[in-house]
Amino acid sequence: MAVHDAAAGPVAWHRFETLGDASEALAEAVAIRLSAVIEARGGALLAVPGGKTPARFLAALNGHDLPWENVTLLPTDERFVSPGDAASNERMIRASVAPLAEGRARFLSFHGDGDDLEAAAAAVSDTLAGLPPIDVLVSGMGADGHIASLFPGDAAALEDDPSRQAVAARPPGLPERISLSPSRLGAAAWAALLIAGAEKQAMLASAQALPAAFPVGLLLGRPQGLDVYWGKV
Repeated sequence: MAVHDAAAGPVAWHRFETLGDASEALAEAVAIRLSAVIEARGGALLAVPGGKTPARFLAALNGHDLPWENVTLLPTDERFVSPGDAASNERMIRASVAPLAEGRARFLSFHGDGDDLEAAAAAVSDTLAGLPPIDVLVSGMGADGHIASLFPGDAAALEDDPSRQAVAARPPGLPERISLSPSRLGAAAWAALLIAGAEKQAMLASAQALPAAFPVGLLLGRPQGLDVYWGKV
């Protein structure tokens, strides 16, 4: 059973017994928004995360009857590896979203711009600068409060620079990545956070109390609001 909690401020919690239930509900909400955007404007831009947590959400989204030929997907972030690498978010998303595998939807890749991280991030940023704001953003969150590849301690990636649409990310002790920039994430028309478990619930509560201390605070402070889909397990 879902519990919907429109708490103080623009953050709305949607609480479920399981991550699977939260994922199914989020997929329905995303499908409704995509349909409305496509009807109004003819196309929609959807940003989704990689990793294990969103797999059920992406599978559930496949079950919705959408004009996928009018949807362009992009990752919220990407490890600086080849597109066929097991760690690639693009590889995971393409395998999980049936319309992509079938060639019925478009995909904006973060790969293919050389082996220099800064230059590759700049090329992705230039491409994104020619596109409208993201219509629907789905993000995960790490136990440290990171979103996309914006990690605590990576000051260069977290710098508030509206001219950057994508940034080179060098999280301490982790592989290099390309991430949507703080401004690009913050400008999304609608954003949702998909998380599970008591640890991440507690982290988000800490971030709500002190948003400037955690990257997820970029989403919590959005004037457009944030919908949190949380599964107990």
